[in-house]
Amino acid sequence: MNSASPIRIIQAFDLSPLRSQAIYHAIAECFTEDSPDTICLVRPTEPYICIGYHQDPQRELDLEELSRFGLQLIRRQVGGGAVYLDANQVFLQWIFSPNSLPVSIEARYRLFIEPIVSTYQNIGIPAEMRPVNDIQVRGRKIGGCGAARIGEAELLVSSFIFDIDLATMASVLKVETLKMRDKLYQNLTEYVTSIARELGSPSRQEPIVDTYLEQVEARLQREIYFDNLSPLEKEQLASTESLLASDQWTYGGGGRRVAGVKIQQGVAMHHAAFKSSGGLIRWVVFLADDNIIDATLEGDFTIYPLDAPVSLANALLGRRLDAELRSEWETIFRTLVQQSPGVSASDMFAPLEMIATELASSR
Repeated sequence: MNSASPIRIIQAFDLSPLRSQAIYHAIAECFTEDSPDTICLVRPTEPYICIGYHQDPQRELDLEELSRFGLQLIRRQVGGGAVYLDANQVFLQWIFSPNSLPVSIEARYRLFIEPIVSTYQNIGIPAEMRPVNDIQVRGRKIGGCGAARIGEAELLVSSFIFDIDLATMASVLKVETLKMRDKLYQNLTEYVTSIARELGSPSRQEPIVDTYLEQVEARLQREIYFDNLSPLEKEQLASTESLLASDQWTYGGGGRRVAGVKIQQGVAMHHAAFKSSGGLIRWVVFLADDNIIDATLEGDFTIYPLDAPVSLANALLGRRLDAELRSEWETIFRTLVQQSPGVSASDMFAPLEMIATELASSR
């Protein structure tokens, strides 16, 4: 780890929703071995929904409700789930050299989360890390974090949640019935919290951000300095915004292999999901004469490399959901996946096992 050079701080409050996501992507795209490790402190001007790199927006979100609320939808190039974001949150975006971070993603999460937790504790909120990548207060979630690699940079992202609009969040997540939406809102209210809820009143953001930067300096034993984007980063920012704003990026594959097979005579679609400690895993497979002719892997997990879900889906093509595939899966997984915190090979195979069991019972 590089513990000598100072860390650049870019404080970018009051950015548009699109720019609040594009900024750290753009810095990562420009990153070289000479680039400074950078922390962006970002606050958006308007609310929006941000989905993870491996998610299908049409499966996760009620797009009609999204339109009714006038919320922009942005896909990030980092894993994790769909989140509601607004000016009551300050985003913490690390863009670091891999030499400045531990090798394992689990250890990176711990390093990244420690200053956040100590900041909360400093202001009287008894926060703690819950593996793999959540931050909790007395059993309620007050934050999570995601990780990814873009170009030569390693990314870690999270936020301080000063307050949160759980009613809108519950309204735009996809559910089958109104009763389930009421239950979703009840669950969110019970298991999600914020600084305002824990302290009993709203808090000014700037003093808490200042405390966080003090904790970063203490934990990483590195100085910080404030700066702006370089000319090259500003140029890249415009290009990145164009990409993130495109329908192809937002509604296309992201980190998934998009199934191209249409359901027709002789072709059957099957899907199943499994909740691992590292996130939700969902497989969608298309079968013809028991052979897998198309497949998609999606969810809110973190995985390295980012295109591993595509590779894993490709590895299923032409195969059967049988004992031979089951016996080879561990090797397939180890070959194609470098790291997947909280998600084992058996976890990743679990939805496929469910589909195989369903098929066997229907015969």
